[in-house]
Amino acid sequence: MTESLPLILEDNKGERRETHTARLAIRLEGRELWLEADGKGGLTIYADSHEDDAEIPLLVVRPQAVNQLGLSLELEAAEVHEHGPDCGCDHHH
Repeated sequence: MTESLPLILEDNKGERRETHTARLAIRLEGRELWLEADGKGGLTIYADSHEDDAEIPLLVVRPQAVNQLGLSLELEAAEVHEHGPDCGCDHHH
């Protein structure tokens, strides 16, 4: 089950807009940094994988108690990707 993440977006004038999303990405230095609910009340943060990546680091943040967060780092095997005309990636064939 995918949880919806409540978001608060604030512009440079301080005006806020609230919305919800299943996942959120921020592009930093050519990589997408993804945030998504982990299904256990926490938040998983990970970067998109590149072809030569064997593992993807995951940063998991979970509420522990009032004013406390648990933080763990996990490594997940990167998906093996076969490039072809219909793969849908941005790699040039």
